[in-house]
Amino acid sequence: MKAAVRALVALVLAAAALAARAEIALTDDLGRRVSLPGPAQRIATLAPSLTEAAFAVGAGSRVVGVSAWSDHPPAAASLPVVSNAFTIDLEALARLSPDLVIAWKDSFRATDIPRIEALGARVFVIETRTLAGIARLLAVTAALSGGDAGPAARAFESRLASLRARYGARQPVRLFLEISHRPLMTIGGRHFMGEALEACGATNAFADLAEVAPQVSWEELFARDPEAILGTGPEGGENQFRRDWAERAGLAAVDRGHLAFVASRALGRPSPRVVEGIEALCVAVDRLRKRAP
Repeated sequence: MKAAVRALVALVLAAAALAARAEIALTDDLGRRVSLPGPAQRIATLAPSLTEAAFAVGAGSRVVGVSAWSDHPPAAASLPVVSNAFTIDLEALARLSPDLVIAWKDSFRATDIPRIEALGARVFVIETRTLAGIARLLAVTAALSGGDAGPAARAFESRLASLRARYGARQPVRLFLEISHRPLMTIGGRHFMGEALEACGATNAFADLAEVAPQVSWEELFARDPEAILGTGPEGGENQFRRDWAERAGLAAVDRGHLAFVASRALGRPSPRVVEGIEALCVAVDRLRKRAP
């Protein structure tokens, strides 16, 4: 990953030098060639991770509209909201006159592209499935905005490498990572949080599933009987997490008290700040590891 990050940073530096005097043309994750006459001046970001990426590369002053839950950095929380996970407020977007809208592929409908472009904005659609992809997200955001991905990408890579070196080779813990209790949902083998678990020396009990965030049955969970159960969410969510699982006696993790909760929104966002959540995750996994018989 380190070599890939360095290569991406080098590409970004070259792109930034050219961006000041030439058209910017990049291919998005819908396979569309998106061109801008120069760095975007007024940007709308349609996912919290995209908002964080824009600020991380130094383009925060150019962000004029954000998605719901864009609460980091603090300056983003006061910006006008133009979308949520399901819809885009085209009227609010029109009032802000963005020249670039950066959208998250999983929560974006391609049919909205003509409507947004009719407002005079170009649309760039991106997705991030891996931790290495976060460096690419930074690189692309910097190239589109005239920002600098280098410092954020290097800091992210360095912290992640440190966590892998510290925790990655410790005694494995096979766990169930809950992302929803009703319905019961976890992560499959294609979710970037699976890499986060590996960095912490843990394994995903449902890594064999192809879906990114599959819904699973209670029968299947009991059959796999993971060593530990880990939940994530905002501050204040741990009490409900523990009440929910107290009703599931018979699971080894519940009977032994091998439950942990990581209160961190950063962990679920594929942005440079996810490494803060991974650090908290590693600490939680290590505590579970020490409780193992």
